[in-house]
Amino acid sequence: MIIRSDAYPRSSDVAKHGGNGEFGVETILTREQLGQAGRLFVRGTLKPGHSVGMHRHSGDTEICYFLSGRGVVREEDGSEYTVYPGDVNITPSGHAHEILNLDESEDLVYLAIVLFLKE
Repeated sequence: MIIRSDAYPRSSDVAKHGGNGEFGVETILTREQLGQAGRLFVRGTLKPGHSVGMHRHSGDTEICYFLSGRGVVREEDGSEYTVYPGDVNITPSGHAHEILNLDESEDLVYLAIVLFLKE
């Protein structure tokens, strides 16, 4: 099966998890297409100054692969990491993170995949 990029559903979430601005979403695979493997596979875009707020993962793990731009990942313990293209953020079950685009001119673009944990 091939899914063409022009067929991806596109949407935006305002103040995602309490963040600032909008989180632009291209849904690469729907929850139904992922089946029991996971619930999310998207290409996300944060414009300068926008963010996805702090949120906790429970029963799943989120993997974020940064494609372009420069951003910051903050973890609930206060850790803060600058991220660049090619970097990966892994947030396991029981942990929380937020993603911010602090760049003044370039969008932060990344793939986000949320996978369920096997019992």
